Amino acid sequence: MSEISITPEFAEALSQIRSGTNVLITGKAGTGKSTLLRTYLETADEAGTSTLVTAPTGVAALNIDGFTIHRTFGFRPGMYPDDLGKGGKWSPSNRVTEVLRKVEVLVVDEISMVRADLFDMMDKALRLIRRSEKPFGGVQLILVGDLLQLPPVLPDNERELFNERWETPYFFSAHCFPHVHLSEVHLTTVWRQSDPEFIDILNDVREGAVTKETLDRLNENVDPEFNTPDDWVTLTAFRRNVERINARKLAELPTEKFVSHALKEGETSGFTFSGTEELHYAVGARVMTVINDPVDRFVNGSFATIIDASAETISVRLDHSGEVVTLRPHVWQIQRPTVTAGRLASEDIGSITQFPVILAWALTIHKSQGKTIPRLFIDLKGGTATDGQFYVALSRAVDLERLRFSTPVEQRHIRANNALVRKVRREVSNELDTSRQVFLSFDGVNFGVSEHVARIHVIIFEGDRKVADFGSWINPMADLGTFGQTHRVPAGGLAMAPTLGDFWPLLLRQAAGGVVIGDRLAMLERAVRHQEKGMNIGLGVGYDIMEFDLTPTGDDVATRCGNMVEQFRSGGFQPRRGQVVPVPDRDREGAVLIPSWAPESPMVLDLRQATDSDAAWAAMSGGARADLDADEVRECAELMSSWAISRGFWTEEMRQELLDQVAALGVAPGDLPAPLDMARDLTRLLAPGTRVAFTGRNYLLGGPADDERLTRLCADRDLEYKTGVSKSRCDVLVAGDVGSMSRKAQNAREYGKPIISQEDFEAWYEAEPAPVVSVPPAAPVVAETVELQVEPMEPVALLVADARALLQEGTRVAFRGSLFLNNERYAHGEPMASLCDNLGLEYKQAVTKTRCDVLVTDDPGAPDGKSALARRFGTPMIITTDFAAWAEQRLAELDQDAPEVGTGEVEETADEIPVDAGVEAVILDEVEVKVAAPEPVTEEVPHTPPPTVPVFDNAPAAPWDRPFSAPQTPFVEPTMAVSPQPFAVPHEAPGLREKRQLEADRAASRFRKSLVVFGVLSLAFVVTAFAEAPVAVSGIILLLGMVCALVVGIQGLVAAWKRIRR
Repeated sequence: MSEISITPEFAEALSQIRSGTNVLITGKAGTGKSTLLRTYLETADEAGTSTLVTAPTGVAALNIDGFTIHRTFGFRPGMYPDDLGKGGKWSPSNRVTEVLRKVEVLVVDEISMVRADLFDMMDKALRLIRRSEKPFGGVQLILVGDLLQLPPVLPDNERELFNERWETPYFFSAHCFPHVHLSEVHLTTVWRQSDPEFIDILNDVREGAVTKETLDRLNENVDPEFNTPDDWVTLTAFRRNVERINARKLAELPTEKFVSHALKEGETSGFTFSGTEELHYAVGARVMTVINDPVDRFVNGSFATIIDASAETISVRLDHSGEVVTLRPHVWQIQRPTVTAGRLASEDIGSITQFPVILAWALTIHKSQGKTIPRLFIDLKGGTATDGQFYVALSRAVDLERLRFSTPVEQRHIRANNALVRKVRREVSNELDTSRQVFLSFDGVNFGVSEHVARIHVIIFEGDRKVADFGSWINPMADLGTFGQTHRVPAGGLAMAPTLGDFWPLLLRQAAGGVVIGDRLAMLERAVRHQEKGMNIGLGVGYDIMEFDLTPTGDDVATRCGNMVEQFRSGGFQPRRGQVVPVPDRDREGAVLIPSWAPESPMVLDLRQATDSDAAWAAMSGGARADLDADEVRECAELMSSWAISRGFWTEEMRQELLDQVAALGVAPGDLPAPLDMARDLTRLLAPGTRVAFTGRNYLLGGPADDERLTRLCADRDLEYKTGVSKSRCDVLVAGDVGSMSRKAQNAREYGKPIISQEDFEAWYEAEPAPVVSVPPAAPVVAETVELQVEPMEPVALLVADARALLQEGTRVAFRGSLFLNNERYAHGEPMASLCDNLGLEYKQAVTKTRCDVLVTDDPGAPDGKSALARRFGTPMIITTDFAAWAEQRLAELDQDAPEVGTGEVEETADEIPVDAGVEAVILDEVEVKVAAPEPVTEEVPHTPPPTVPVFDNAPAAPWDRPFSAPQTPFVEPTMAVSPQPFAVPHEAPGLREKRQLEADRAASRFRKSLVVFGVLSLAFVVTAFAEAPVAVSGIILLLGMVCALVVGIQGLVAAWKRIRR
């Protein structure tokens, strides 16, 4: 760490403190906040100022030679502001009263950890004792800390009561805070790190707004097998991990072990100190000093190695200087503030004696706060526990070169409080210079942890003129729950709606240059990060309307948005600082949708900041119709139909509605895909023994849909209830909305499991055993067309290409079917998106004409969903096995582990499609499929087409669907001439052979072990016979031997079968 000098900002901060104003000293980690505080305290002592130094925890108080807030004020755990005053629990002693009357300056270090209720209690206590109505009784406040580091602790059992009175746990949510009028001092010079790249990364992490590039750079330092050398320190969020690592490292030392127990005298109850109650040590142990040396040889946080040890002394060699220092037990005096001779002082009330070091192969992140660690290994197993914790850990390092991680850094590790980040960033921003205000409100599906945005509305004013007023319904990629009921969303009502990521580029273009005022803005930012992981929010630095002590009114997003506008225009608030929304990429296409079933809603864009595509989308939902690009309009319709098909809900009514909308805009409509065949024979699907899962339901058959009741209901109809959807353990999914994009519904489509509506299930259940055919309520029966046509209006050639020739940086890839890499399954959604990020690809959920470059598929000829759309649009395809081989090679080249697998079980894959390494491409036309190969075709592989068209997006029809046939035009399988490696020939998936080899090896091992046990028992029987042991003993051994012989036989058969199967 560089030596800190008195910079101009230090001098300015000291000037403000000495002026008597209330000051908040804040800044990033390593900017010298503690040094500035110590510098002030030295001058305050010389000037005779009565200064009281406090901190929220004992360790923090010791670091600044101060006192805990609770001890200073005489507070006890469990007290609240109401306990101060007449009849309350707070009864300050004469000493506390005298100290609080005498104090002139109150210093609070680590202010980020001070809770709002404690801050209010401090204010009230000082006003009561000093008999003053001024904030904090007229005492000057000096608050010190980085607000984006460790947050206040709020136990779960206090949360409900706390949230009724305070908006957040942070001190700035205290009721007294608006009256304190803090002057903020922001320290900006970073002394701990000097690498500009690392400092930029720390800034991103501090604000919780990391980019893919930032994550990629950090993850270059991932080394799961890293064996930390002795001069490295491991940081982890959990104390148990620290204890385990230190104990293991100490046990590995060959030297004599010592134990020192802390000696306590006087009043020590409830007092913590920076040492350890029971110190285990030995020569060779890595330690960290926990006090400042009186002669400046080391500081609190210096690292060293023990070179000599006894029960009385510990000699260490300091890392930073190489100097050898002999340490004896240190005495921590337990003090409390008092007044002596009219001046603030402290008195000793107890002591703790212990060696001033702790084991330091590993430390908790909390313990490391304020320390500099030259060589750092961050253990992310188990994640991080609180907001700002990863930032604290990362900012202990001095550079990227001497930094390692146990697992890849992910967005979930980088937790930051959105409201706090916005406040801090706003305070360091310039005065706003814009007349453009962006008002934004949203609604969504609440899952407790985060909201999935399902509707959003925006109004934009420029000066006194409204320039935009628009909104969109959003597919939340989750069950709609009560949101769907409240807004009367019909089945499949959001099948054609854009995702949040599809909508966002259009929003950013409209909002560019304006300052955002949002309804629950912090929640929206959190939802966006949860719903569209890795996407840059890009909203600048704006305001949550509640920061102006205002709450919008209205029953829907458009009304609440309008109410914010009214309050702004009536002078209710005025944003002054912040950062406007930056100008976004105009090439990224956006989307909006107001469904035909939804209430009317304004759709007015600021056309100065809209693309032709934006205008077309708005026109499709009631916006301006002038000067539209016909191709863009048709593309909107194509995209909506693609989304609906990929979500498994595409009816003739929806198709006709889109065609009519396009025609109404004066554009000649093109052709759209035929509707999906969504008929179901529930009598066949729900045969006895069928395994059924449920999604998107709170009530079923007139009662709560909890696990216990669903188990009973299924048992009554000879069904088996399943809590999840997996490839081999579930047969049917019952959904509140068959177009649901919940994780269960996505898995069902991936595995080819039928999805039936809750309404139809209930009808079947109550009418059983009468057969019921499930048809979506809004879809009329269309006898002449119920299948996706392989050919569109004109023949479309299909190119099946080699992955190595087609895939490059930025290629946009969609997937059909399961993907297995290294014998692990990657589910659709976040796992596949994360994998694509690692491979330099862009993950797409649907096959569309202009937003998808490649489809990875296990069956290019499948007549359903994505494969049919790829043929329709002429989108190139890559066989799944070919992609998997390419991806494994690419990951190996990058020397980077694949991301964690999503939820679900690892299964054996279905037969997949190999591609010969020598085959450059497969050209398909409407008659036959020929494969260019070195050898001539010698045989034809027969294929019997199923009697019905598969109805699922990602897999062939299940066996029970095949005998059932609705009126339709049957799909005719093309005659295929094939090479020696045709794509119709079954082939083991990548990793399956290795899996079977592993099973065979394990079976052989079990057989050998059982054989050894049988041999031992046989030998024991012979020995007891010769030794003439009691008959009972011999009988028991004989019986065990017979059982073991049976086991040996069974294990031998299993091993033989596994070997043959392999």
